[in-house]
Amino acid sequence: MTPVQQFQRYVWLVDTLYSCGPLTKEEIDRKWMNNRTVNNDKTASIPERTFHRDLRAIESIFDVEVRCNRSTNQYSITTNLQNASFRKWVIETMAMSNFVAECKDISKQILIEDMPSGVCYLTPIVKAMKIRRSLIVSYQSYFAAESSQFEIEPYCLKSFKRRWYVLAKTSKHDDLRVLALDRMANVEMTDCPYSIPRNFDAEKYFRDFYGVIMNEKPEKVRIWATSFRANYLRSLPLHKSQKEVECVPESAPQTNDGYSIFEMKVAPTFDFIQELRSLGAEVKVLAPQRLADWLRFDAENVVKMYNNK
Repeated sequence: MTPVQQFQRYVWLVDTLYSCGPLTKEEIDRKWMNNRTVNNDKTASIPERTFHRDLRAIESIFDVEVRCNRSTNQYSITTNLQNASFRKWVIETMAMSNFVAECKDISKQILIEDMPSGVCYLTPIVKAMKIRRSLIVSYQSYFAAESSQFEIEPYCLKSFKRRWYVLAKTSKHDDLRVLALDRMANVEMTDCPYSIPRNFDAEKYFRDFYGVIMNEKPEKVRIWATSFRANYLRSLPLHKSQKEVECVPESAPQTNDGYSIFEMKVAPTFDFIQELRSLGAEVKVLAPQRLADWLRFDAENVVKMYNNK
């Protein structure tokens, strides 16, 4: 078996336990026997020694623990992936690759959103972050007529709205800046080492913001939402701090006269305002007043634009 096939088996095993829950070795073997993409040799089971070797490899590669409950003989993932967003993303991404491979015969019926160019720079940036070497990038900002070249020290990567961004210290600015990978024309690693402050926490750095713009201070935001829109906001919150503080059900089915009120602590930046705009009349900002005023003013300008034929 090639290293690639071994790795595919690791991913398959993690995805199977992640999606199906606790399973006995016999149940895992049955699923393995029915898999025709990763199980190229069509074996009836994973040999016992190979299986336990795979579990050790999974823990080493993915930092994911798989343990057996001796009372039920079931294997399950004991690592909390819900609180480990990076590991969860890596596993789900690789699992999706296996899934797509299984569906080659109906690939034209599976539509996946594309991401702008720039993904090719993920590898050199990640490598630079691992060995702590700065990068020289050619960057074309939307606010500049020409591209510029400067040195960056990458602190972290962040995905947002189908784009990848890097938070970095640059030779052009005194503070940390967020740069979009799709606006880079070239990335080259240097021999210059750099260090990141020990107390730097990427998740904490972005905690109070929606997106990648950070030019406002966080404050309590209250949002009214129709009962229909509230369903979506519950399943996909606008922000991690979002809480539903009031819920009034509909008086009758499909009357849509019910509503919910959500609260969150978030900076009302342009990114956040754009998201609120996309929800239209299904949401209304109750506080802070200046955010509500801005959205009302913007809505009035949209009406004027459409009225000026």
